[in-house]
Amino acid sequence: MAIATFDVEFTKDGSVFDGAQLTALTAGLGPFSDLLVLSHGWNNDMAEATCLYDDLLGNADRLLRLREQDVVPETLCAFTDRLRGRTFAALRIYWPSKKFADADLIPGGGAATAKAEKDNFDAVRRVLDELKVDPQRLGDRAVDPIRHAAMEQAKALLPNLATAAAQREFVDLLRRMLDPAAAEQDDASEDFLSAAPETLFANAAMPVTAPGGGVNGGNAGISDGTATGLLGDLLSGVQAAARRIANYATYYEMKARAGAVGGTGVADVLRQVRQHKPSLRLHLVGHSFGGRLVTAAANALPSNTAAVSMSLLQAAFSHNGLSGGFGDPPRKKGFFRAIVDEQRISGPIIITHTKNDKAVGVAYPLASRIAGQNAAALGDQNDPYGGMGRNGAQHTDEADNVATLGLPGTSYAFKPGRIHNISSDVITGHSDVTRIEVAYALLSAAGAVT
Repeated sequence: MAIATFDVEFTKDGSVFDGAQLTALTAGLGPFSDLLVLSHGWNNDMAEATCLYDDLLGNADRLLRLREQDVVPETLCAFTDRLRGRTFAALRIYWPSKKFADADLIPGGGAATAKAEKDNFDAVRRVLDELKVDPQRLGDRAVDPIRHAAMEQAKALLPNLATAAAQREFVDLLRRMLDPAAAEQDDASEDFLSAAPETLFANAAMPVTAPGGGVNGGNAGISDGTATGLLGDLLSGVQAAARRIANYATYYEMKARAGAVGGTGVADVLRQVRQHKPSLRLHLVGHSFGGRLVTAAANALPSNTAAVSMSLLQAAFSHNGLSGGFGDPPRKKGFFRAIVDEQRISGPIIITHTKNDKAVGVAYPLASRIAGQNAAALGDQNDPYGGMGRNGAQHTDEADNVATLGLPGTSYAFKPGRIHNISSDVITGHSDVTRIEVAYALLSAAGAVT
C-alpha cells in the first residue's frame, strides 16, 4: 500500500494509551508530505474500526496509484496532477466509542417485536444495562460498579414511572453520569440537563415521525429499519419516553467523549506532529461520532492554521454546528463556529450527507423531542435539531450545495476556506463510507490544500 499507517489509541479522557505509538508517529513522518487523520465512529471493537480504515485506505491507495500509470483517463488527469509528488501517511485513531441506538434495541427490528414490547420495559432495561458499561479503551466491556448500582436503581423505578416522583429520580440518576460541561444549544443537551423531569417525560412521550424521503418515503414505519423503527418511535407513553430519555443519555455520553478525545488528545497529537514537521499537510477525516471528534480537534487548533482540510463522513452532530447564526433572535452561533470565523481549517471542509442515513436520523428526532419540538417530520433540514450526516451544514453562509458524490473523475470545485455539502445518496447507509467515491472526494479535498 502506498499509504503508510500509524495507529494511536486514546483512552476515554483523551490520553494517549501507549506513548510508544506517538513516538513512532512523530519519528516516522520524515518521508511524508500529507497525513490523513482518520477517526471511526460508534464501532464496538478494534476489528470493526480497523476494517473501516482498511477499506477506505485501500480505495484511496488505488486512486493514488493512478499517478504511476503511463496513461491516465482524461477525466482523472487534473486529480493525479494535483497529487503528483505528494506522499501520504495515515494516522488511525482508536477511541472508546460504543454503539448507540442500534437495531438490537428491537430484536429483529420488526413491528411485531415492537408491539410485543409496547406494554413492558424490556427495551429500556437493555439500554440501561448498556449504560453500565464505561469503557476506558475501545472494546472494553468492563462494568463500572457505581454506574451499575445507579442503573439498577433506574430499572427498579420502571414500574412506577407514571408518577412524578419516579420520573424525577429516573432522570436524576441518568444526569449524574453525564458531564454538564458538554451541554450545548445545538442538540438540546442544555434542555436535557435543565428541564424539569416531568417536562422531559411529557415531551419524550409523544410519537416521533421520521423525516420523509427515506427508502420508503414519507412517514417511515417500524418495519423498515429507519429511525422510527430503531427507537419504536411510533409508540407513545411512559415506556417510549423512558426509552428515548435513556437513549439520549447514551448519545450525550458519546458526543461528550468524542469532544474530549478530539479536543484534548487528538489536538495535542496534531500540535506535536506539526512541531516535528511544520510543512506537513493535515487532512482530518471523521465518520459518525468520529466526525465530531475531528471537528473538536480542529476547534482546538490555533487561528489561521495553514494546510489543513477536513472531511466529515456522515457526521453525527448538529447540522448547525458550523453556523454563523441559527434559531430565533438573538441568533446563536454553532458550537464549532470558531473553526470558520478564525480559519482554524484553512483548506476545504467537505460534508457527505444523505437521507439514506437512518442512524444520524436517530439522535436528532430525539433531540427535537427532548426540546419539545412538535413538527410533522423531525430531523430534516428544517428541524432546528437536524443532523450533519442527514442534511449537511445548515444556516452557514460559507457552505454551498453544488456537489454530488460521484465516481472518480467527477469534477469538484473544492476551495480553501469553504464548506462543501456533498449530496451523497449513493451512500446506502450510515456506515457505507469506505467506497471509492468517498475516497476520491476526500483526496480531492486534500489536493486543494497546497
